[in-house]
Amino acid sequence: MQYNTISKPNLADKGKSPLWKSLCAYLIAPTAVGALLLLLFAVYGLFPCGGNIVAWGDMTQQSLPLLLDFKNILSGEFDLFLNTANSGGMDFWGVFLFFLSSPFSFLVTFVDAGDIYLLGNVLILLKLIACGFTANLFFKRQFSKLTIAQHTALAVMYAFCGYGMMYYQNLVWLDMMYVFPLLLMGLCRLIQKGKIDLYVVTLTAVVAINYYLSYMVILFLILSMAVYVLFAGKQSNRKKTIALFAAG
Repeated sequence: MQYNTISKPNLADKGKSPLWKSLCAYLIAPTAVGALLLLLFAVYGLFPCGGNIVAWGDMTQQSLPLLLDFKNILSGEFDLFLNTANSGGMDFWGVFLFFLSSPFSFLVTFVDAGDIYLLGNVLILLKLIACGFTANLFFKRQFSKLTIAQHTALAVMYAFCGYGMMYYQNLVWLDMMYVFPLLLMGLCRLIQKGKIDLYVVTLTAVVAINYYLSYMVILFLILSMAVYVLFAGKQSNRKKTIALFAAG
């Protein structure tokens, strides 16, 4: 007589799927950044854990008032090409590409005008979380020998680096900060695989987000490529790499 047997799942293997592990590896760093920021917000009564705001300096004088203008443009009250609310009438495109050209800026659509200053807290929170995510992506992809704890720690430190802590009042500068690791990935992809797609997309994003800071990033790229060509690049690939870099 034969019996059909049904194998029982090994309970010890639960939660060990490669997809789940990979997902956790990418999400731990941004989650840690968000948790630490919310803890800080709670200690000091900052919105959304209280009623206080972090706005000061350029954020109160420029970034948030211009976000309010952008909200009025999106609602149809003002025009993007001629905004009569500032300077007796001005083209708003230049202002947009200097202060507001961030995907997060469109969140003003869902916020009441009276809550714009509270939105500043939320934007800092979201953008630094994004910094933790993209930095973690860079460290994990480019330094595969690092453990989860190591690339998570590096990503969290990147999100809370001096640049982010000192210049968060210029909100769009934080956008440059979370795009930069992706740009480095694009540069590495160009050098290692001869593909310029990610490099072109991320460099375009850098220039579109803030042309004031983008020239500094471009100078960094030129110097980085010079170091690679002089000290690290293979003689047979140098001309092709330089051509792709210039074309990108």
